[in-house]
Amino acid sequence: MFPRKIKLRVTIFVGVLLITTALAGLLLLLNWLSSSRAVRTFTRDLLDPVALQVTEQTIDMLDSAASAVNVAAAVIGDVPAELRPNALDVVGSALLASEKAIAYVQLGLPDGGWIRITRRADGSLESQRHVVSGPEATAPRTVVSRRAPGAPRTEILERTEVEDSYDPRTRPWYDAARGTDRVVLTDAYSHPPDDTIVVTAARALRPADGGDAGVVAVAITLTDLGEMLTRLRLSGRPIRAFVLDARLGTLAAAGAAPVRGNGGSVTLPRLEETDPPVLRALALNPDFQRALDTDSEASFAYVVDGVRQLAVVRPIAIHGQEWVAGAVVAEDDFLGTIRRDITRTILVSLAIMALFLAAAAFLARSISAPLHAIAVETEHIRRLDFSDRPLPHTVFEEIADVNGVFGSLKSGLRGFGKYVPLKLVQGMLADGTEPELGGRSEELSILFSDINGFTGFAEEIGAAATAKVLGDYLAEIAGIVADESGTVDKYIGDGMMAFWNAPRPVADHAERAVIAAIRCRDAIAAMPRADRLGTRFGIHTDRVIVGNFGAPDRFAYTAIGDGVNLAARLERVNNEYGTAIIASDQTRRLAGDSIVWRRLDRIAVKGKRLPTEIHEALGLVGFVPESILAAAAEYEAGLDAYFTRDFIRAAERFDEALRLRPDDTAAAILRERAVAYAASPPSGQWNGVHVMVTK
Repeated sequence: MFPRKIKLRVTIFVGVLLITTALAGLLLLLNWLSSSRAVRTFTRDLLDPVALQVTEQTIDMLDSAASAVNVAAAVIGDVPAELRPNALDVVGSALLASEKAIAYVQLGLPDGGWIRITRRADGSLESQRHVVSGPEATAPRTVVSRRAPGAPRTEILERTEVEDSYDPRTRPWYDAARGTDRVVLTDAYSHPPDDTIVVTAARALRPADGGDAGVVAVAITLTDLGEMLTRLRLSGRPIRAFVLDARLGTLAAAGAAPVRGNGGSVTLPRLEETDPPVLRALALNPDFQRALDTDSEASFAYVVDGVRQLAVVRPIAIHGQEWVAGAVVAEDDFLGTIRRDITRTILVSLAIMALFLAAAAFLARSISAPLHAIAVETEHIRRLDFSDRPLPHTVFEEIADVNGVFGSLKSGLRGFGKYVPLKLVQGMLADGTEPELGGRSEELSILFSDINGFTGFAEEIGAAATAKVLGDYLAEIAGIVADESGTVDKYIGDGMMAFWNAPRPVADHAERAVIAAIRCRDAIAAMPRADRLGTRFGIHTDRVIVGNFGAPDRFAYTAIGDGVNLAARLERVNNEYGTAIIASDQTRRLAGDSIVWRRLDRIAVKGKRLPTEIHEALGLVGFVPESILAAAAEYEAGLDAYFTRDFIRAAERFDEALRLRPDDTAAAILRERAVAYAASPPSGQWNGVHVMVTK
């Protein structure tokens, strides 16, 4: 169902990751939505008062001018015409003293005369009177009287006369107010003599006796309006407030430089031409343009130089003018704490996620590592490798129980492995096949070994020592056989049967069998009590039957056939010739040139009619002493003469071999035979075959 397996630790980690991420993401989303809703609510609640404050401040300033002009009109309209300039002087001084937003109060007369009371920068009041007709006429000159700050109206600090061509009848406020009985609020215009930009509230005088009595005007400068906006604060933080006229010219803006005119009407700068940059960016914002187009209140956010700004726009309708008030505040000035709380929450959530993931990784590793070790150990056991490998410690009781079971299992199988050929079982496990009775014909190299006189030696040392010595001995030679790719079939007392080329193919099986025997001979010579462990080896290569033999419920993997019997006989032939390793001619021919041989004899073992030539394996090429090689050469020369019935020469050669190697039993036996045949020659049917009379 699943083409690929999934690692448990990956599954646990990914599962915890997904659950934690989903949970943390959901919590963060809910927190974000809640915080965002709170931010929007807070923004709306924050900006509405800001807009209201800017609007109210602007309206208050304009209303103060409108109220002042109503007061002045009411007072001046009820006095005789000749007293109106003086009445304006009195009323204007009082209004300027009480209303800080008023820049000046002015009366324009139908004949072009005028009187203006102005507050100077130092707080003093300045009266300018330009009378065109009557006994006090001053035209074309204007009388300027200045009073000290707070001084009575009658205390003149200085009086001057200046040439002046100013005519109120040409001014916007005069013309706008003449045709109505209500207060008129003018557009911004430039007022002499310093070209200050002002907005004027004007009202025509309507005396009881009727007629045109002139226009009263109260002006506020845009400089004062801008300063008022600049002074606005919200929670101690500045507000970028602004007021636009009906043509969207900037009447005033917090922090913006005052606008100067050149007399008469003036074109106010657009908001996008106004400093600071947050106001210029606001003018280009589509939400701002939409609010202007719909003439509706709006609040929105925008970003300037990476700083998020909150803006509000609100229409103002007052005394016939439709203005726009607005304000901009930096969001972080008011929402920074909320933002920091959100950021802190996110960081805490991420930290918790990291802890969960670390815990998940630890948990996954704590579970998967022991399970992986168990899987690896299972594979070792499947290969019948029962070496001691401690499984990793685990805090999980169930896994610890499995570890304990595996330990017991290995101990049991390790003991079981001492009773069966492990290579065979390993091969069956690797093939995935069930063992069944039956065999196959296969060419094997078969080896038998036995210790000379071990029975008497065992009686001497006792049972316990015998078990120890024999165990060490068999472990040594069985290890060498396994190292040379052989299969130990069985132990026969102190003897052993092994074969090569089954159950797994071994291409050079004959050579490996002989090399194994040589290595075993040399290893035994280095063992304790080596003098009592002299071992005989018989090796034969032949086609035999190999497989599972026995009863259906219990059988053994072994080899049977004449070739097996011959190998067993050859092992015993060593007793007669005093040799350690005898191999058949078949084995000699297949073993190759890496081994030094001595052709030993031509024999017929008991129970066999056909003869076989036998060979003694002396050692590996390059490791046999020269004296042994020389003795072997003399022996084989004697054997050649023996087989050609030249018995006298054969005896001589065997004598020379004995001289080089006095302990050579085989040379002594063949010399004795040669001497006997020299004295009494054999029949003409003699073929040199020595018939063995014992097994």
